[in-house]
Amino acid sequence: MENIEEALKTAGAEDDLQTILRVLENKSVGFKRQEAAAGPFADMDTAALTGLNIRMLSVIRRAQQQQGHTVSSIPATASDSVVAQRLLAGAVAEAPQSLAAYEDFLFNGQIQLPALAYTFQLANAEDSALTCALYECASCRISIAVSKALQLSSAFLGLAGNTEQNTSYWVMTFMGILEEVDVATDIGPAMMWRWNSSEKEVSHVVSKSATGKGPARVDTVGTARGLSLVFGEDKAYKDRGLEQAWGDLKLKLKSGFPALFYGHIPYLPVYAAAGVQIQFGRLLPNGVVEQGGRVLLVQRLAHRIKCCQALLNIMKLARFLVMRAPSLSNRVKLYQPFWRPHNTMIEVQGDVVIKDIEDTATFYAGFGHSFQSIKAAHMCAQSCDSLVSHYNVKETTQKKRHANVAATKGLRVVMTRLGCVHSLESMPEEDMKAAVKACLLGCAHLHSTRPKPLCHCDVRLANVLWDPKPFLADLEFAHFSPWQVSSGLIFTDWDEGTLDHANCYTTESDIYQIGVMLLKLPSLSPAGVAFGHKLKNKTVTAAEAAQDTYL
Repeated sequence: MENIEEALKTAGAEDDLQTILRVLENKSVGFKRQEAAAGPFADMDTAALTGLNIRMLSVIRRAQQQQGHTVSSIPATASDSVVAQRLLAGAVAEAPQSLAAYEDFLFNGQIQLPALAYTFQLANAEDSALTCALYECASCRISIAVSKALQLSSAFLGLAGNTEQNTSYWVMTFMGILEEVDVATDIGPAMMWRWNSSEKEVSHVVSKSATGKGPARVDTVGTARGLSLVFGEDKAYKDRGLEQAWGDLKLKLKSGFPALFYGHIPYLPVYAAAGVQIQFGRLLPNGVVEQGGRVLLVQRLAHRIKCCQALLNIMKLARFLVMRAPSLSNRVKLYQPFWRPHNTMIEVQGDVVIKDIEDTATFYAGFGHSFQSIKAAHMCAQSCDSLVSHYNVKETTQKKRHANVAATKGLRVVMTRLGCVHSLESMPEEDMKAAVKACLLGCAHLHSTRPKPLCHCDVRLANVLWDPKPFLADLEFAHFSPWQVSSGLIFTDWDEGTLDHANCYTTESDIYQIGVMLLKLPSLSPAGVAFGHKLKNKTVTAAEAAQDTYL
């Protein structure tokens, strides 16, 4: 027989699937993707039926008889929204820290996959233990996508390593599950997947050409909320094919991802696939690609199940990661300057940040310092990991269009260390401890300059950046100590205890302001409160305070 319709007609019982299966067991009936299903098959996606043969149908019938299952016992359709919420249940509260913990998370086996009845029965017939990872689900887009991935034919997978495109095809088949889940619910990360194409419409391009001679990037990119979050590389199966895939990932992702755009995201998931093999790993902010230890062989049904579960766990992790990044409204854009107080313009240009201050004569007069103190602070910072680093600090001359208007001098600082701010409302005390210690170490380094110590003068949480470690930035208000402050001049977060009795800002004032910053943290522990007041008492140096047991 040539098609489904003939099988149904011969059976004479369009509504009796068991009768149809008995007929099909002894007939040469093939399912063609382009044919419309009929009768009991009406709710099944024809693409999911592609490749099923008589032997498979016989297995279904016998398994149903043994287990007492019939297709009619399962609802005709299922809700994609309900299925998606079940898959994404249990939000990730914290990203696994070590590579081993990350792999344990991916392969924890806690996700039960929705499978169409015949897929479930095929799994049961192969190994009843596999059904622990599945549940019978009525037809919906997600269950069809899962069944399609789990039923990739052995014939196709046997050819999967012939070309890179073959590898990409089955990878895309598995990614189709994530796409359907994301569409069905608003609790997912809303990811967009692109294959063999450049990253587009993202805040910062992470993957680069391995050779530097062309636009080629990684084969798979998953993006969400303006960020590239998942990367993958596909290769044909051959000697060292998987090794080559990892080699390409390491070359193309070696620039890492900057905290300026990615905030406090600790790492990004990556995978390498070659032929029927796939292996997961992660990309660290500094560009290091960590390769996991477990290799899945997708010609095995058990490993296809594990691959689906791992990808869904990556999706859950991506949902957590985007919450650790700056919001779109607060994210700095490349090559789009923005203005700050005191005629300060800031522009992010690739891997550097340029800060221009116009009319430094007015700037210096208003704050009582000079180019010499600012440059000295930046030069001092170069040898301290807790302070911002720079490429260049220089005075500039801004010419006016009209000949009768005098040119003005400006200040340009080109910084090479980029970071993001950390919201006080969402900051745990451990992160505040890290910020306080970075400020103390940075200030201790400034205070150690001779013949005159330097003061930062604007220590506050808004000037602490993370990359992902905290460091103290904004050295443009640095002064040599003591600084005789003009009457009426006050900075953000200064209070009546900041200056000394002579109205001077000193090295002790920096330490005092770090105490002010610490005490702003809501729900600060008693030990933290005590340490904050210790800093405000001005009885310890920055170097001594950095060694306190509280930190």
